[in-house]
Amino acid sequence: MLGLVLPGVVMLLAVLAGCGEPPPDGMVALPAGTFTMGHDGAERFDEKPAHLVTLSAFAMDETLVTVAAFRTWVEQSAYVTSAERLGYAMVAVEGMKDWKWEAVQGANWRQPWGPAHADLAQGDDHPVTSVSWIDANAYCLAHDKRLPTEAEWEYAMRAGSNARYPWGDSTRWPDGTFGLNNWQGINHARNLATDGWRYTSPVRAYPPNAWGLYDAVGNVWQFTADWYGADTFATDAAGVVNPTGPATGWARVARGGSWWCSDSTCGAFGLWDRGKQHPMAPYPNNGFRCVRGGDAGGGA
Repeated sequence: MLGLVLPGVVMLLAVLAGCGEPPPDGMVALPAGTFTMGHDGAERFDEKPAHLVTLSAFAMDETLVTVAAFRTWVEQSAYVTSAERLGYAMVAVEGMKDWKWEAVQGANWRQPWGPAHADLAQGDDHPVTSVSWIDANAYCLAHDKRLPTEAEWEYAMRAGSNARYPWGDSTRWPDGTFGLNNWQGINHARNLATDGWRYTSPVRAYPPNAWGLYDAVGNVWQFTADWYGADTFATDAAGVVNPTGPATGWARVARGGSWWCSDSTCGAFGLWDRGKQHPMAPYPNNGFRCVRGGDAGGGA
């Protein structure tokens, strides 16, 4: 098991692990290693049992892909997202009934909450949302990267931690400050926003984990390369190397939780919480980051 590692020594560990040349700007080199994936005490059956996984070295974006970065790519490539092709995206705002998502015409990554809520436009330094898995995969491949496998995501975000969050088992740091962006409210009628954010937050709004990766949990769900399987953890043998999940499925795995989740409304914003999403579906609480290297292959 890897212990907590300070960000300043990540490069040394990566070189020692055979990661090779330093990663491109904006990426963090992660050493090869073995860790415990999942959690035996998880409430959801698909998040257990805990099992050992071994991964090759790889590099990961230190932040979620931002609105500004996505816009630059779209302008250069003329890419049209799933929401723009569909003509709508799924939307939820403060005041909604729990689990009441609505398909809103004209909602997309440029206006994730739709034309009627143009005042909720995201800043350039916020994570791009209302993109589908298909869009995220296309972006990563266009940048000579790929989406992380589910195992790579959990390994990177844990950074040696066995707690629910990279810093411990509370949403707050020991000094009382929030460690992540999530919903503060008993339902979705009102977000108290005591963490400072009603919806998404800038990608560097909170301290990084021990490996220098921002938004390890919270803010937006993060797409992974894997197809979802309810029994994936149960069928993975102990000591599995570079797992890539099921060969097929109806949904892709998303990890990390989002601004929409609280202890009483969703609860899924920790290091072992698993989500899933249809590859074509665009939601305002989904985002992504990319990786390079490793032995998981390209997107599919």
